[in-house]
Amino acid sequence: MASFIEKKYTPTKKAYKNVDFLNSATARNIRIMCEYEETYLRLKRNKVKATILFFGSARSKTREDYDSEFQRLRSAVDSAATDDEKADLESQLDRLTKIEWMIEYMDKVTELSRKLTEWAKSGAAQLKPDHLMTGAARYRKSSPHPKRLGQPVLSYSIIEEDTKAGEKIAEQEVMVCTGGGPGFMEAANKGAAQVEGAVNIGMGITLPFEDGLNEYVSEELAFEFHYFFTRKFWMVYHCQALVCCPGGLGTLDELFEVLTLKQTGKIQKDLPVVLFGKNYWQSIINWDVLAQSGTIAQRDIDELFFTDSVEQAFEYLTQNLQVPAEEA
Repeated sequence: MASFIEKKYTPTKKAYKNVDFLNSATARNIRIMCEYEETYLRLKRNKVKATILFFGSARSKTREDYDSEFQRLRSAVDSAATDDEKADLESQLDRLTKIEWMIEYMDKVTELSRKLTEWAKSGAAQLKPDHLMTGAARYRKSSPHPKRLGQPVLSYSIIEEDTKAGEKIAEQEVMVCTGGGPGFMEAANKGAAQVEGAVNIGMGITLPFEDGLNEYVSEELAFEFHYFFTRKFWMVYHCQALVCCPGGLGTLDELFEVLTLKQTGKIQKDLPVVLFGKNYWQSIINWDVLAQSGTIAQRDIDELFFTDSVEQAFEYLTQNLQVPAEEA
């Protein structure tokens, strides 16, 4: 009886299972496409068509968290073993006390997000006739562009299931979206999560000083990006309104990106922008000088809504996002 001869084979690995290759510089374009395509697919499966984007400082804290951290640092300073350790802890305590003023806005952001999510869940949202619910929304225009005579400016979307202009949307197709981090972003996700049956979106990014997305982000809509530009793309792509809370460089970056897209018509020019924290936003940027210097138009400032009031922000956003009753 012939004996079985065991053959040996050279081990192989499929390219798309080669982790070393996928993490290499050569495969960067593949990783970028993954962050585009996987996000697109999940958003589409979850029927995301319109968002209200909340952005603000990741350093802001609730009163409870602030007091707890203050006591921890105060105790650590008192028991510091060396002068260097004490100096470092005192520096941390100083940075903490500088953000105490933001505490009052944490509960307000949670409340505003909750109210907007309840509004969306009620089915009251009905987009204005000239708007599209999906995509980098543009106007539907019948008149030709002055620089492209004879060529109408058309709205467009890469997602097939587009909501028609003025069509009433069902369930919760306007969702709160944040950067997924702590601080004001967590406050907004928390408010949305308080509404029974509602979902919200967190688009986080891998950073050395953040551990992951906050606990209030809906699991099916929790994203973690590597590249800032793909994250920015998807945060703004479905955005129908921006609520910008006090924040630092990242918040300013997001704010001015949206304002630039508005100004250039890459997104709806009448997209509402709420600057929550009136004194902060009017203090850190001299908006009037920008207009007086001719670098922006006065209307760019006039279209910003400065407020400290949850009720004012809610009324402004809902009025600007839905068809007036007489037109419905």
